[in-house]
Amino acid sequence: MREPIAGGFYPENKVFLEIMLDKFMLKKNTKKSNVIGAVVPHAGYLYSGNTAAEVYNNLKKKYDSVIIIGPDHTGLAKSVSLSDEDWNTPLGSIQIDMDLSNKIIKNLDIASFDNTAHMYEHSIEVQLPMLLRVLGNFKFIPIIIPSTISDMDTLEKIGLALRKSIGDLDVLVIASSDFTHFGRGYGFVPVKTDEIKWIHNMDKTLIDDIINLNPIKLIEHAELTTACGIEPICVMLSCIKKQSKKGKCLKYTTSFEVSGIKNAIVGYSGIIFE
Repeated sequence: MREPIAGGFYPENKVFLEIMLDKFMLKKNTKKSNVIGAVVPHAGYLYSGNTAAEVYNNLKKKYDSVIIIGPDHTGLAKSVSLSDEDWNTPLGSIQIDMDLSNKIIKNLDIASFDNTAHMYEHSIEVQLPMLLRVLGNFKFIPIIIPSTISDMDTLEKIGLALRKSIGDLDVLVIASSDFTHFGRGYGFVPVKTDEIKWIHNMDKTLIDDIINLNPIKLIEHAELTTACGIEPICVMLSCIKKQSKKGKCLKYTTSFEVSGIKNAIVGYSGIIFE
């Protein structure tokens, strides 16, 4: 059983976590739609929880399975890394979908089960409490894209292998990603004035590429900034491109709106594909 490691990103206490989720997710008259793909931030709930909740509040109540694709912050992933142990959260445990996981391993020669790669990675874990709140019990497949993979041919190969494995199943595919990381804290200060405007404009360019299902342009534009999770997004887009014609950006925010600190600003967006 994989135990939680991202306590700094959300409350570890079940009661406190439920209170926070209530504030994010108890919204009336939210349209439930057949979301098949999504981009969701993976920062601390204080900063990005409202943005992530915009996506999760739109989900219908039942999927055959959920695939969550995250970046490799730790550098521990040696290949496209799946997990074959169930995951624990403050709200309960979640079972790995071994049937679909085994199909993915079979259809993708660069994929393997590697629990070590997931041991300290937060980008997938932070999605689970909100998913539990919306879906109740569900099975899922966590996938880490190693930092050594960034070329579009390989990313498309991964996405097409996921699509082949999914077949006729009703599966939600989530790419866990934050957008521009700006400021001295991140070693990225491309402008000295109008910082917020620059970040908004840069991230809007990335978001436009995403909602128009253009991963090639996305990779090209991402080289100009410091978004975290471009590779998972490209995999997700390659997976769902024949099922959805255009995405929808539900919300965009930055950490500056909460912290007021310009030395470390991160952009967040919630995007869905129906």
